[in-house]
Amino acid sequence: MIRNLVEWRPLTDPVEGYTVVMGCMGAMERVAIANLKAIGEQEADNLVELILVFDGPVEEVSRAVRDEIESHPLRDRIRLAGYGPIQYRVARLINWAWVYCWLSWVIAIGLVRSRAVIVHDLDAIPIRRDFFERLYLEWRESGAQFRGVRWYRGGGVTDEMGIPTTFELVLDAVHFRGNHRPFDAFNKTKLVGGKVVDFDTFLWVEWQAPGREIGPVEESELMHPSQLICDYMGVVTGRKALAGRGHSLAMLPYYHHLGGEDRALRQATAALADPSASSFPLDGRDLAVDGCSPAHWAWMEKLIRLAEHGLFGRVRPEVEAFLEPFARRAGKVVEAEVEVGVELGVRAEVGAELVELAA
Repeated sequence: MIRNLVEWRPLTDPVEGYTVVMGCMGAMERVAIANLKAIGEQEADNLVELILVFDGPVEEVSRAVRDEIESHPLRDRIRLAGYGPIQYRVARLINWAWVYCWLSWVIAIGLVRSRAVIVHDLDAIPIRRDFFERLYLEWRESGAQFRGVRWYRGGGVTDEMGIPTTFELVLDAVHFRGNHRPFDAFNKTKLVGGKVVDFDTFLWVEWQAPGREIGPVEESELMHPSQLICDYMGVVTGRKALAGRGHSLAMLPYYHHLGGEDRALRQATAALADPSASSFPLDGRDLAVDGCSPAHWAWMEKLIRLAEHGLFGRVRPEVEAFLEPFARRAGKVVEAEVEVGVELGVRAEVGAELVELAA
């Protein structure tokens, strides 16, 4: 059903520089706007284009997103795209986050004019001002077809296989479009060494490339909570229930705030101020948080504090108020090392470091 949804041609005459591509959801437009605002603070000497692909017809992209683009410092290098009629109907029929993710990314990669492409996650907020420039320059120096920030782990894929994760992946579009069709990049289940391996989006294509490497980034360079988009879209599509599960959706009001909409932050602050509250409201839904562990509350607080210091030089008063319930729910997590930084593959030291950030 999705095999022929996208076609592309080999990239034979690439321009110098890099393109950032981002798959966006209409249901999470405030997250897209938050990301756009952060990208507007980025150094962009070698940026060719920023391509945003929304999960619907491009003419249905909201006025709020269009206004942000029209006033953006990089507005002359931003391209807005969406799904064609057949792509939209099929994606809506399947209604699965992995289809939306794959479809948006391959549409964008089919549009790029540069060899270097940075696959930027919607919920990944760049903090370090030269974040994209550094990723590009390190990729160019490496000569790799795929260069990521950590090795993918899961579904039978191991560190030893040496396949980078897709978020903040820098890829060679000449290699990609010259050797593969778009459908090759969709999730695949294969037998490798006698074991069944579930290859997530892009991983099967990466596995076949000779040049793969990683260059880790720090939490202070990029705010990227675990599975935020997948979990929220799972709620929207009815495929996931949050009760009793750990997740990072309590950070979403902060994304709305970064995107210029303050109501979500105020409502969440008021709701979570009640120590017995097991949920908070967002966009007409009550999102359960009863499954979040103290260590995870501490990690989410840490990420937001790092972002505030990196983007604004301090934690602003309204964000400090929002974080107070996080700190209470974290409790006394002192000098603990808990592996909660799933996305960046780091170990979050919570306790003394949070005290320093709060100072």
